[in-house]
Amino acid sequence: MFSLMEILDQLNSCNNLCSDFSYSIVPTVLLPLAFLSTGITVVATFIAGLFGIKLKAEGPKKLLEVLLKPKILISAMIFNVLIYGGMEAYQYLKHGPVPLFVQEFVNKDTSFSKAPLEAQAGLLWQQSVEEGIFASGVVVGDELFVGSKEGNLFVIDINSGAIKNKIFFGKFLSPTPVYYKGFLYFGEGLHASHHMRVYKFDPNAKKVVGSFQTKGHTEIFPVLKEIDGKDYLFQSAGGDGLYAIDPNSMELIWQYKGGHMDAFVLVRDQALYVASGVPEEDIGKARPFAYKIDVKTGKLLWKEELPLSSWYGPVATRDNICFIQGELHVKSELGGLVCLNSLGQQISSINIDSPVIGKPIVFDDLIVFNDFDGRVYAWNSITSKLEWKYASREKKIGYNYSSVKYDGEKLIFSDRKGKISYLGLNEGKVINSIEFGDESVFADSLILDQGHLIFGMKGSIKYYKNTVN
Repeated sequence: MFSLMEILDQLNSCNNLCSDFSYSIVPTVLLPLAFLSTGITVVATFIAGLFGIKLKAEGPKKLLEVLLKPKILISAMIFNVLIYGGMEAYQYLKHGPVPLFVQEFVNKDTSFSKAPLEAQAGLLWQQSVEEGIFASGVVVGDELFVGSKEGNLFVIDINSGAIKNKIFFGKFLSPTPVYYKGFLYFGEGLHASHHMRVYKFDPNAKKVVGSFQTKGHTEIFPVLKEIDGKDYLFQSAGGDGLYAIDPNSMELIWQYKGGHMDAFVLVRDQALYVASGVPEEDIGKARPFAYKIDVKTGKLLWKEELPLSSWYGPVATRDNICFIQGELHVKSELGGLVCLNSLGQQISSINIDSPVIGKPIVFDDLIVFNDFDGRVYAWNSITSKLEWKYASREKKIGYNYSSVKYDGEKLIFSDRKGKISYLGLNEGKVINSIEFGDESVFADSLILDQGHLIFGMKGSIKYYKNTVN
């Protein structure tokens, strides 16, 4: 291999007959080789200099000759394949499930004691699990069960706020646990997760008594229903579609693979309704749909294309099924609701300038829902009239996942930045508003008889009294 000076000497020594040809190939062949040789010279000299070694002039040439030997090239290729394979394997394991035997070993002793924090004015108690809480908890007896993004399920005394147990799962406990016939059911994971499970958990024994593994993620809560004397658990699993599972045995009843399903289902009249969304990796390749499926067999009854993705479950008004609309995987300023009848025909719709997220509340024909940017709407699904609108902030805030709730007297809405607003149902007027604290709020409020619980992404849990004045 020539150095740059040697190449120039060769060019200068060429006679007139070859000059035109020789100089014409310098940009395409000789210069790249020269630059490669010079680069190797610089690198080799620098590395040698670190060890106090002075290279001879032919050192870089011999180094390149060694590097270009077939054995070296093949070894380098194999080494790179191994590195790439190792990185892919790490990512696969990172986003996969924690083995059950690991969970069982860690959970040999789940006792965990932590007294509540000093309660502020207006609170029944406050606590911090010091781990992010993305979804609301559930109360069984005198105990609150709530999961964390770090993969732990906490058990808290609902009367005092003291933590009693900490159960390890190892993956983001993203959905709210669902209590059904003496057991808790919940999934795990996020969009990048795979082979996530649905767990059957004994709240008295504080342990997992069964599980079902999907090939996708189970980040939305399951829907459980008794149909003609048989129990069904319906679980969306992202790209792995929709599962019907026997909650007693935790065995498969049927599976339907349609689009990417992250939404919970609505069961009505021997059929279930669910919708799909278009994740980032499928943009331009897939479209969102609404589905009507037979609850017992998993047979598709109809499939209708939707204008936008639907990332949360539908609600029913009269004989209509209303699906929320909005894109979350691309920047969007469009959302709303679309209502279909039992035949899949569009009856009414509303468009707003933000994706809709969360679970709407139905009051006869009135649907109250909130959007991605921290605003609440009341819309008549029959007349298509927008009754009122409330904005928790002057500017759009984005990433607002918490759903508006109703305690029987007032609407309770927590925006992402921690502002808690109490609204009248009829006109959406603000009764009062308070600040949760320096902490994002993504979880739904949990409404109880004595008050309501708000959960923060730094682990704070505050139990507010019913009074808001």
